[in-house]
Amino acid sequence: MLKKLRILLLALLAALCCTVTAWADYDYIDRYDVTAAPNVDDGSLTITVDLTWTALEELPYGQELKIGVPNGSVRDEEALTDNIERLSFDNSYMYVYFVRGYDDGETILFAYSWTQEYMYNLDGGAVTYDYTPGWFDEARVGQMTFTWTDPDGITASSVSGASGPTPYILERENLSHGERLNISVRYDNWPTALDESGSADYYEPQDDGDSRIVAMISLVIVMVMVFCIVYAITRASDGYRGGFCAPRYVFVNNLWFPAGPDGRPKPGS
Repeated sequence: MLKKLRILLLALLAALCCTVTAWADYDYIDRYDVTAAPNVDDGSLTITVDLTWTALEELPYGQELKIGVPNGSVRDEEALTDNIERLSFDNSYMYVYFVRGYDDGETILFAYSWTQEYMYNLDGGAVTYDYTPGWFDEARVGQMTFTWTDPDGITASSVSGASGPTPYILERENLSHGERLNISVRYDNWPTALDESGSADYYEPQDDGDSRIVAMISLVIVMVMVFCIVYAITRASDGYRGGFCAPRYVFVNNLWFPAGPDGRPKPGS
């Protein structure tokens, strides 16, 4: 019984260690500035991100940083600083790759922009937006500024979450893990006719094969860990519980015989 309890405690300690590791901050974001401006022709948003990012552990060359995007319908992505080697994206993140690696404690200043589609919704003759820039579940942010700019010649009918007039600015300091800023904007005098099929409600996620592979690998790892814990507890208990790990038959002279406790054929077989 004591042996069983020791194994349970070790399993709980391992799980606790994994949890503590997951909570550890590997980065600190000194500044996070986001600007967004609607495009009247198709209702998309031109978004620019400017970051001051401090690595709290080594960031080797080839290892990306990831920042959330609203959906996978991204176009015209562009690096705005020379230290960015390339950008890529999926349905959830923009991946930023740098021209070199960074040491623990180094600070990186970088910026990029892109055009984001499927961001508006239609409410009768009005065009509305509800946008939350990407946030960070595993890093703290020293200061964040989110700026929304009306298109030329258009004034928002209502804005929720920001001060105005345009540009509308949201600011916050010392954001903890997962904290985010949001803005809701309504335009009653939109100058062009936007199609419902281009709205946020009609967006269908693109096929993201890499994400599925990662999810499958993660599931397999979890299943193996659960099996190992259950098997260890079962083996530690008093008496034989059966199961597929114990041999039931032994192969001798091209024939199968029932196995005894020592793994040999039972007497009389």
